[in-house]
Amino acid sequence: MKKKLSLIISLVIVAVMVVVVIALSGPYKPTSFVADGEIFSAIVENGSTLILDLDNDSKNREWLITQTPECFTSDFSTVTENCSEFHIIALNDGKGVMVFQCVLDDGTVEDYELTLSISRHQKTCLQIDSVSFEKKAA
Repeated sequence: MKKKLSLIISLVIVAVMVVVVIALSGPYKPTSFVADGEIFSAIVENGSTLILDLDNDSKNREWLITQTPECFTSDFSTVTENCSEFHIIALNDGKGVMVFQCVLDDGTVEDYELTLSISRHQKTCLQIDSVSFEKKAA
């Protein structure tokens, strides 16, 4: 009876270990998520690509990037008129801050900081873990 019980326990332990090894060795699939704020919305696609949509109100704002970190980049530097969408690509892991300048229709200027936290999985896959977009204090 003891041999049977120890054999069953051993088989259960081996089965659990096999499941854990398979789960950990499977390919990493980065997740996507949506972040919403007062003046922006952001969609993270395939883990490492961010589509940042800035609120242009009546389309009278001009947005431009004034500072880019080493860990991510954008394929746009200035967006005016009807389009207010920036595509941002994670290049490296770490935390980075991109500074945007918003020129309002009346000529006033406001600075905003886009902060991304990026982590690396299985040495090759980048994952954007968090997104924030906040107005810089004057």
